Amino acid sequence: MPFISPWNYRGATPAKKVTNVNNKPTTSADNDKYQQVENILNAPDYYHVLGVSKEASTEDIRRAYIRRSRVCHPDKFVPPYPRATESFQLLSLAYETLSNPSSKLMYDLSSKPAQPGTGLDDENPNETLQRVLHQLFIEMMDGEFQTMRAFIHALNETNPGMRISEDAIIQIELAFRKMRELLLSTQTYYKVIQFEVMRLYELQQELRRLSYFDIWRRMQLSITICKVLLQLPIMINTASREKRQQKAIQDAGILGMRVENALKLAVGLLEAGERYTTW
Repeated sequence: MPFISPWNYRGATPAKKVTNVNNKPTTSADNDKYQQVENILNAPDYYHVLGVSKEASTEDIRRAYIRRSRVCHPDKFVPPYPRATESFQLLSLAYETLSNPSSKLMYDLSSKPAQPGTGLDDENPNETLQRVLHQLFIEMMDGEFQTMRAFIHALNETNPGMRISEDAIIQIELAFRKMRELLLSTQTYYKVIQFEVMRLYELQQELRRLSYFDIWRRMQLSITICKVLLQLPIMINTASREKRQQKAIQDAGILGMRVENALKLAVGLLEAGERYTTW
């Protein structure tokens, strides 16, 4: 992976024309993600790779890394797009360099290519992302479930037609405890939920930026955050069930069908709430 000097910026390199590998027409969203790949690969330095200023905080750098990873991750491209893999590798390298104060300082002071043996080029970009997501998951789960439980109780009180029973809430709490234990003990299922964890983080960041007086938008975001949270254990349970079925083992997954059904019920009610708040 090439080193990009922070001192060689002379204006952005013109982006290449964006087409997919089969030269088929693409949607606007497709064009955006292909353009993002080209912007990253043509960036003059690591700051432009991430889209941050030199004064960016560590949290700003992490936020930018997650936002761009959601767009340019190779798994987002079907059929596979080699330049997406290159851009994701470069994005991860930029994050590794700028998120560490020591390597960031060395990068800012250097005008020479990186020397072999720094260790940064050996970093697996997927391992970088998994490590960041692991940290995010721990941070979010530390208090997010209690917030969600309080929000569900508030919905029950104000919207009797969308009521989630206490038994369902207990089953949901059990699901989150199992999911937390599972994800803290193994990284097997991080890939299953990686894009939803990134989305959840961005939704939380948007909620924190909102004015307290923007009550309607805060309600919309809170419902969506709860829904995305509830979808995480469903996705893990589905993946575990499919994995076991491939081995001719018939079961209800790690969580069991009773827990999964409680989660799906809650998700369905929250989706109804989303539709109501977007009228």
